[in-house]
Amino acid sequence: MKRVSKILFIGFFLFAGSYHFINPSFYVDQIPPYFSNTTFINYAAGILEIALAIGVAIPKTRYLAAISIILLLFAFVPTHWHVIEQNGCIPTAYCVPLWLAWVRLLFLQPLLMLWAWSNRK
Repeated sequence: MKRVSKILFIGFFLFAGSYHFINPSFYVDQIPPYFSNTTFINYAAGILEIALAIGVAIPKTRYLAAISIILLLFAFVPTHWHVIEQNGCIPTAYCVPLWLAWVRLLFLQPLLMLWAWSNRK
């Protein structure tokens, strides 16, 4: 079960990181406007997600990579907050009910952090 979790975790972050390049506007438009150079932030986040997913796959770097993913997920909080401030709707990316935007911030992010923590060994 632990191995399956690790494989799914790595796959999730490889896909998420790749999606920053496949559909950059999906992420760029979620980044709060008070950040400059949102295009750079998007691509940097994608590169980090891919690199850290690979890091989790390597036993010697797994712990540091998992902790780094947790920190990266904390860094994404302003993006989730921005979606909430927009009432759950980023017209060029997606629209969700406001309650779902809150679930994403308050439950999904912590679950992803716990998932990273559980895959640190």
